[in-house]
Amino acid sequence: MEEQNKLEKMVSDIKEYAETRFDIIVLNTQDKATHVISSIATSVIMGVLGFFILIFLSIGGAWSLGEYFNSPSIGFFSVAGFYLLVTILLYVNREKWIKMPIINSILKKITFHEND
Repeated sequence: MEEQNKLEKMVSDIKEYAETRFDIIVLNTQDKATHVISSIATSVIMGVLGFFILIFLSIGGAWSLGEYFNSPSIGFFSVAGFYLLVTILLYVNREKWIKMPIINSILKKITFHEND
């Protein structure tokens, strides 16, 4: 009789341990997912704000170049040519400059530890 109680207690403890372990895994997964999502949201917001800054700086630079050369079209075409060169460079180096840093950043956020 006493042995059966011990066995039932042990089974109950094992069930409780498994449930607790599952809850910990779920909480850790939720924590990591929210961390990644918040980082992505922050990056998107910063990207949009950076885009607007870049647009206005580009317009100002194109306007200034146009004033300097006495032709607004030269200023705007010069800025467009600069962005064409930047786009070609980014396209050629997209794996090294864009894809891998993003993958590494997401993996770092997913695999972070409590004591880091």
